[in-house]
Amino acid sequence: MHFTQHQFDGLVSSLYEAVEHHQSWQPFFQRLSDQVGCSIYALAIDKKHGALSYSEGANLPDEGELGYIQKYQAIDPRLPLLLPLPVNTWLHDHLLLDEAFVASNTFYQEFLIPLGMRYVSGIKIIDDEDVTLIFSYLRCPQQGPVPDDIIAFTNRLIPHMQRAARMVVKNFTYSTQALVGLALVNKLQQPVMLTSINGEVIHTNQAAQHLLQATALISIKDGKLVMPANCMQAFLQEAAMTEKAIKENRFSAESAYSYQTLQLHNNEHSTTTEKLYAFYSVLIPQYVLGTFGLRPLMLLMFYHPNSAPPTDVALLAAAFDLSPAECLIASLLADGNPIEEIATQLGKKQDTVRKQLQSIYQKTATSRQPELMRLLQHLPAYFE
Repeated sequence: MHFTQHQFDGLVSSLYEAVEHHQSWQPFFQRLSDQVGCSIYALAIDKKHGALSYSEGANLPDEGELGYIQKYQAIDPRLPLLLPLPVNTWLHDHLLLDEAFVASNTFYQEFLIPLGMRYVSGIKIIDDEDVTLIFSYLRCPQQGPVPDDIIAFTNRLIPHMQRAARMVVKNFTYSTQALVGLALVNKLQQPVMLTSINGEVIHTNQAAQHLLQATALISIKDGKLVMPANCMQAFLQEAAMTEKAIKENRFSAESAYSYQTLQLHNNEHSTTTEKLYAFYSVLIPQYVLGTFGLRPLMLLMFYHPNSAPPTDVALLAAAFDLSPAECLIASLLADGNPIEEIATQLGKKQDTVRKQLQSIYQKTATSRQPELMRLLQHLPAYFE
């Protein structure tokens, strides 16, 4: 791949323009991604708070970010390899994690590869007493590892990225006014609401704001979430039990990754029948890298059959705690593909697909494909 001086100058100009006008680095990342043909992800970790304080990139699947923050970052085998390295030292995962490791590793098989990614090359741009800033390229299995010429071109850019980062270093430190989790929630098409343990509404994304206007089954009164009495009681009771478990150090990581389901109905005297589904989970700061703040919150995702916009894999994952790999298999089954064809499409053994299907049955409380299909038909399309 040939890179011109004009391309290099244009990228440098884009970077400093973002700094000068206090803009996001996303346009710079997008421009660089287009030129090198790689997806880009940059993250910062605030060392004082132990929190993910910055997250941005280009050409990344939005549906994977929530799953990564809530669950898969804890088992990401790449971070422990990258964090000890000196600044300006590249890590190429294919040189340290061979194909045998990838084939048997949960992070790769259940999360990264189903999202279309496989190879990563990452480098620390800043690592001081306050913050660590990491820049990385990601490529799909068909692309192969990041080529040397892209690395060489990027090495020319890194001094400018370091200088720009130091000029706006406060953008990479922890701030309750610019939480990474809120930015992620705002990108999701599915209605999402964050509340405190006692039901105080902390944040709603645009889809949730539209939902509040479309249904009377949920509302916000005096700053608190209002649902039908039985559902509100169940929600607050679960939240109170969670808070108690946290205070007594009895709350497990597995509990943090699971969702509870509520089915909301209008009252029996109504002349029309309306349903709304709510899937909720607790967000514990130490399990989600402080991305939603430093106190426990409840995350609610809603599905309204009559007014919900088209959704992605996030709903299915939220409703039943399915991994991206399991979501993909469920999607292919819903499209009428037999197990043999699914195995061929995914490059897996049929026994592996059957084993994952059994996990899907267990998580969705179904036992046969027709039963699973009926369940999926009540959810919106989660793949285009």
